[in-house]
Amino acid sequence: MPVTHILVPTDFSDTAAYALRHAFEEARVHGAKVTLLHVVPPGTRTDVYYVGTAAGNPEAFDPAASARLGAPWPAPPSTVVRHDAADVVLTKLNDLIPHPFRDRWGAELAVGPPAETIVRIAREQAADLIVMGTHGRTGLQHAILGSVAEKVVRLAPCPVLTVRHTLPTG
Repeated sequence: MPVTHILVPTDFSDTAAYALRHAFEEARVHGAKVTLLHVVPPGTRTDVYYVGTAAGNPEAFDPAASARLGAPWPAPPSTVVRHDAADVVLTKLNDLIPHPFRDRWGAELAVGPPAETIVRIAREQAADLIVMGTHGRTGLQHAILGSVAEKVVRLAPCPVLTVRHTLPTG
């Protein structure tokens, strides 16, 4: 079976990094394109922070003062800091791509429930193989949290290589 496109979901854990090494080897052997994917939950937002004011008046943004009728409109902020979770994630994904493969690898961010979103992206991108880490939870932890890898194996439109990485004890 020819493998031309490998999808590698990551949560940036050690287990996912270990799976990425396996995906790299598969891509090298098959000459395949790799797409790194991170799934964020719905409702992830961009945070905006306002620092200072144009007039340097720290009271200008006092919500209680602004709520009073007839209160002056707050002065515009002198600095606006935008923290976009998507930008941070895409930067982290791109940092995982080995430099010699930047033209053949891609990074994608998707929003939704992890397992279903991974399967949807695999279908949309016609992935031939999904390589992902599994944390190997069992018992009550598995029953409560479920297993993203297990759901992906059941629902995926292509073969799934799950890689378990056990951390050394002690």
